[in-house]
Amino acid sequence: MRYLKIVFVIVMLLVVIIFCVQNTESYVLSFAGYRLAVPLQMWVLLAIFFVAGMVPILVLELPRAVTHYRRMRPLKAQISSMEKQLENRGVLPADPPK
Repeated sequence: MRYLKIVFVIVMLLVVIIFCVQNTESYVLSFAGYRLAVPLQMWVLLAIFFVAGMVPILVLELPRAVTHYRRMRPLKAQISSMEKQLENRGVLPADPPK
């Protein structure tokens, strides 16, 4: 569910960039001696820089997420096996109340 929320927020930001920027004039991007040969509309430039800004965040977040997943997998398996043991002993009801 958490990942769906993140994807939803990113999509909404892209929608805001694309549909709320009413400037359709083309711009030639130039910075530090570099000049973009093809003029682009403002919403295209904003979308490109938004995605380019997200790439380092995703690259830095990916190892932490993988490490967390690797730590949690054996713990969840241990919890599951303990619940099965308790269920077999009759300690846990078959369907716990919610």
